[in-house]
Amino acid sequence: MTAPFIPPVARQQKPVKVEPVFAQVSRAQLSQIPGRRGLPVFGILPEAVAAPRAFTRRMYDRYGPVHRFYACGNWNVQLVGPEANEFVLFDREGNFSSYGGWKPVFGRHFDGGLLLRDGDDHQWHRKLVAYAFKQEQLQAYLDIFSDNMKVLLKRWSERVLESYELAQELTFANGYAAFLGRDARFATRNDLLAFRYLMGSSTSIVTMPFPGNSEWRARWAKRHVEELIRPMLSETPAAERMDLLAVLVRMKQDGQLEDEEIIAHLTFVIAASYDTLSSATVSTLYYLAKHPEWQDEVRSELLANIINPTEIALADLQKCEKVEWVVKEALRLNAAAPVLWRRATRDLEFQGHTIPSGTLTGVNPMLTHLLPEVWGDPEEFRPSRFAPEESRERHRFAFVPFGGGAHGCIGANYAYLQIRTLLRHLLEEHEVVLTSDREPRWYHWPNCRPLGQLPIKLKKL
Repeated sequence: MTAPFIPPVARQQKPVKVEPVFAQVSRAQLSQIPGRRGLPVFGILPEAVAAPRAFTRRMYDRYGPVHRFYACGNWNVQLVGPEANEFVLFDREGNFSSYGGWKPVFGRHFDGGLLLRDGDDHQWHRKLVAYAFKQEQLQAYLDIFSDNMKVLLKRWSERVLESYELAQELTFANGYAAFLGRDARFATRNDLLAFRYLMGSSTSIVTMPFPGNSEWRARWAKRHVEELIRPMLSETPAAERMDLLAVLVRMKQDGQLEDEEIIAHLTFVIAASYDTLSSATVSTLYYLAKHPEWQDEVRSELLANIINPTEIALADLQKCEKVEWVVKEALRLNAAAPVLWRRATRDLEFQGHTIPSGTLTGVNPMLTHLLPEVWGDPEEFRPSRFAPEESRERHRFAFVPFGGGAHGCIGANYAYLQIRTLLRHLLEEHEVVLTSDREPRWYHWPNCRPLGQLPIKLKKL
């Protein structure tokens, strides 16, 4: 009989989580950095939430790649460009705290997730959660993806569909099965809405709950998710189960984890993967529909490398480099994570500016991915810019759709594989067609998604 799997990190001493305390940074301390405060109390938050990309572009054009603004009770410094991404994300010296950066954004509902951990505590928990994204697990997920896609494609074929709803339904079904070890058919509409509301709470201007507002919905969602997961923690998972829930429950039975830690990890992993992956999926489908010549290229490559869509091998998917170029170009134009937040742990210097200890500091992939001096013609959809001969000359931190460094997205490969698997199933017998000539309006926080309807049709070939 196979022994139940427990990750090797269980043999290491579990660090104690220490939540750092940061001094409030005043306007006077940031006086040498250009910028503005905005409205009393709220600062620039209302205009940034209303139109994130337009706000970021205005600040960059007026104040340059290093600027400051006031929001969420703090002065913030935002850095734009590949060098800024490297300075903040590739942080070997521990100059920045992820916990301090994301606490004002996600701390109300995702405390205990990987983004809200630092140092040895983060490293220990990351090794634990990373098990869900090892090569053997990714191969196992391909079967889950295929099963869910076969069911959903039967329902979607020859229909006009709201593309973002399609993307959310698919990615949630895959995450529910992959991370909880449950058949996706048992997931309810309320389960999906709960994770949607939790992520949506990061855009709340008013963080007090009133019936019907985003904070009120998020608090209902948090209760719903806990009620969904908590009963599963008292079960003893079968030895052959390798999903993230089963691994975390075994760690609990080994005395290494508490219920609240497991709920925090599962809530964050499912919400983050579902939210950012829905964004990447809808952007990919949109650009393929808008550029049928690339849709034909992707279809040919996938069919040539993967003969049977019900028997997809990880190695065969990874051969499909043009598919990867297309997904990356969609993520460049519509960054799934527009801003990445940190907080300075000591006084720092960047491009002649002083960033005092305690400063909330963000980098902006959304705008960096559209800088003409980096990308030439940044508004053009041209996947070949990610071919080796072009990309090798580019700054290695010019393209950071999943962040980077110690806090880089742990599920990046999971995301790329899920989209490739979807396209292999979908494009064999269907063409993705836009059903409206109207250009979509994209909204860019906390992820990129279309505002209003973006209908597509899966037209039989």
